[in-house]
Amino acid sequence: MPTTPIRSVNHLFWRAGMGLSPQEARAAANAPYNELVDRLFSESVSCTPITTAHTVVSGSAYRAMKPTEQFKYRRASREAQRRLNALWRQKLITTHGCLREKMALFWHGHFVAWTYWSNCTEQYLNTLREHALGDLGTLLKRVSRTPAMLAYLSNQLNRKDAPNENFAREVMELFTLGRGHYTEQDIKEAARAFTGWSFELGTASFNFHEKQHDFGEKTFRGHTGNFDGDDILGLLLADPRTAEFISRKMYRWFVSPEVNEQFVAQMADRFFKSEYDIADLMRFVFTSDQFKDPAILGRRIKSPVELLCGLDKNFTLRFEREEDPLFLQRLLGQELLNPPNVSGWKEGDGWVDSNALMLRLKLPSALLNMGQLNWEDRGASTGDLDKMMSTPDTPMRDAKGRVFRTAPDKAAFLAQLPPNITNEDLFELMLQVPPTEVLRSSMGKGDLMERVLELLSSPEYQLC
Repeated sequence: MPTTPIRSVNHLFWRAGMGLSPQEARAAANAPYNELVDRLFSESVSCTPITTAHTVVSGSAYRAMKPTEQFKYRRASREAQRRLNALWRQKLITTHGCLREKMALFWHGHFVAWTYWSNCTEQYLNTLREHALGDLGTLLKRVSRTPAMLAYLSNQLNRKDAPNENFAREVMELFTLGRGHYTEQDIKEAARAFTGWSFELGTASFNFHEKQHDFGEKTFRGHTGNFDGDDILGLLLADPRTAEFISRKMYRWFVSPEVNEQFVAQMADRFFKSEYDIADLMRFVFTSDQFKDPAILGRRIKSPVELLCGLDKNFTLRFEREEDPLFLQRLLGQELLNPPNVSGWKEGDGWVDSNALMLRLKLPSALLNMGQLNWEDRGASTGDLDKMMSTPDTPMRDAKGRVFRTAPDKAAFLAQLPPNITNEDLFELMLQVPPTEVLRSSMGKGDLMERVLELLSSPEYQLC
């Protein structure tokens, strides 16, 4: 499949954002490639915090509430979490500033955290967004102090008389060195250094409890001193393995799941020598011959969030209820701000087991033809998935009797396409891999929207 200017810009913006609309892609194809890269970075310089209106109380005030009051508070917090999900999703869909949001999504899957409390989730998300393109050292230290992270990894239970090793272990295994590059003794010594790191729930702020901190001498990975948590993080950043571990993960996420070790070594060397300048590393990646290699196009399977955001970007999906997009994320296996475990989501083939793929192929018909999906888990048979689809005349309802609907703006999408656009032009505009003969024959020469729907419902469209 030849690489054309349109495919090149779509490749760049699928990796650095959530793709482009047809109008955006055709306009960008006329611009020099490096100019587009410059624009990605210049439009992502500023970061406006995402905020939701919610009432917060201190931990002691919450504990003093009656059970009915606690229930109402938790429900309000869940509603605020839902709004936060929706607001970030809109940021992700917007092309202007998309690189910062896509980087924040990467870090969300790297520095995994979760909490019930919406103010802590909000602070965690904005920390990722603010430092997404800064330096890794600042990001690591800031996110490690967020209440969401400290609570998720139980560090509020880490005290000098009863160390909790969970946070220290994950900092090394998942955030910096990777598995196999530290010892059990390293974990014990690091845990001592992180004793006393806690937080205040109501203000979503970091608290250092001096009386709970172990001020004794510690020996960590060959270094001895009266280390605290920041010292441990600094020692981890001083190890080139951290640069290598994160560079390899970035390569798989932004370039290809099949790793080019030679290029990863170049990334790691540059990352380490730049004192972990994230923007510098990403500019190096996006402008490299390795990234622009035609063999790299279409090597990634779109994550559920990428798939949904791409459809939303093109068709301005309007959902009846605020929770409907969350249902779709959950059904497909990736709900923003609600990771499955401390390791995050399984990327690549993990998105497309047989049931998930069938659902993904049927999703465009449901969303764009006013079809319905019920509130079932995705673990259904092919026959069950057929039953999940319906038409406006026979609306499907969830377990609570609610109908799931969306109203797409198909006319606005079609207005971006030339009136006599050919199937080959559609393939170039919307696919990153060659169409199979099955897709070619199913597209036919019928109604334009029907042809677009066939394309969106193809296995080829799952790739970016």
